[in-house]
Amino acid sequence: MTDIGSDRISCLPDHIIDQILSRLPIKDAGRTSVLSSKWSEKWSTQSNLVFDIQCVSTASSEDPSVVIKNKFLRIIDHVLLVHSGPINKVKTSDSGCDLIDMNSVADIDRWILHLTKRSIKKLVLDFWLEQSYKIPRCLFSCQSLHRLQLHSCWLKPPTKFEGFRNLKSLHLEQVTMTQDAFEKLISGSPLLEKLKVAYLDGFTQINIHAPNIECVQIIGKFEGINFDNTPQLARVLVEQTSQRVTQTLLFKLTPHPTPYDFIMDRNHVYATPDLCCASKAS
Repeated sequence: MTDIGSDRISCLPDHIIDQILSRLPIKDAGRTSVLSSKWSEKWSTQSNLVFDIQCVSTASSEDPSVVIKNKFLRIIDHVLLVHSGPINKVKTSDSGCDLIDMNSVADIDRWILHLTKRSIKKLVLDFWLEQSYKIPRCLFSCQSLHRLQLHSCWLKPPTKFEGFRNLKSLHLEQVTMTQDAFEKLISGSPLLEKLKVAYLDGFTQINIHAPNIECVQIIGKFEGINFDNTPQLARVLVEQTSQRVTQTLLFKLTPHPTPYDFIMDRNHVYATPDLCCASKAS
């Protein structure tokens, strides 16, 4: 007679368990820890962590109560505390539900400090506060970063900051910083391949010096956009900038002979992806 008490769930191969857990919200993934010690161990070693409204509720709410906010913060604290093993990616998003506010600043600072000590590779802070959140100094020493995405933040790098040497993808939206800080960040990240900036505050001139940059998207009203030492550049999209700036940019990006083919309308200038790919392959 077959032993109906055998633990078939715990006998699943490790890679299958990892795939299952990676597809579950953190709230549900945590519940699997009651299945067995193996599942508990696996849950606490997941390398990609996403904290959003699904952590605290199955239905979104435009005005969550203080209880929901506090629960959200406690969940993040608990997961980071019990987590063991490497952390590849952390995404924190309030999904427009006001899960994080200015009272959470000390908590965010603590999370970032913890993650920098764990050599995180991908960090996404996708929340909107009444005031820009000032990124703590510890993040600027995190040279393990491969991808960084920040929303509604204030970036003030230390004087000795020279960029992120392993950064490949950067997305800044509604970020406040000086032009000098922006240029040091870009030029000091030599492996940078993808850049998206939207509605930056603090300067009006975009200067990009990035030898490995391939794709650039710029959204917002800027007085000038310049590319310098960008031999790998294959795709450019500019939105909501004046026609004068886009025409000037178009002229600068199309030397003779040109490897690019640009299309421009009233608010956009961009290189067509198929021709870009063809030019890079040749």
